[in-house]
Amino acid sequence: MCFAKGVPYDQASLRSIMHKRVDDFCDKMGNEPEEAQMEAALDETEEGLSEDICEFIEDHIQENLPESLQESSPLLQEARQGVRRRIQRPSVSARLEVQNPEESIWARALGRFQVILQSLQQRCWDALTWLREKAVTFLEAICSVVKAVLGVLTDFCSSVGQLFGNLIQV
Repeated sequence: MCFAKGVPYDQASLRSIMHKRVDDFCDKMGNEPEEAQMEAALDETEEGLSEDICEFIEDHIQENLPESLQESSPLLQEARQGVRRRIQRPSVSARLEVQNPEESIWARALGRFQVILQSLQQRCWDALTWLREKAVTFLEAICSVVKAVLGVLTDFCSSVGQLFGNLIQV
């Protein structure tokens, strides 16, 4: 489920697409779904939701970053791929376990949806944590080199001052 290029999208559009995934799931199930059919549909829905989230992030990057940065920055490419990998990693999802024999298949499906959504939330948090760690490492490396340049400039200024001081005394 791809976001149409050139069409404005925002969090509301992502929410709408996610609702559509749930509607599609319910439509597939009909009134009396079988457990195996529901399991397959839940797996498909989870995969679709994670893909929708990744596409939303990709589209947001393409829409908001200058084109020159999108293609030429290896760090950005690594970040994009890392986020996608973390969000799309397979989750260890619970099956439609029968804990209460009187519980309907729909109640079990709701429980599974909650597990799926919690898993997606955790994967997004993991991606965000990883991105922050990457940013800190990257910025620390840049700060370190700028500090080194400042040290060289300070020493150089002192040397130039001494050189011209000696020339002035002559």
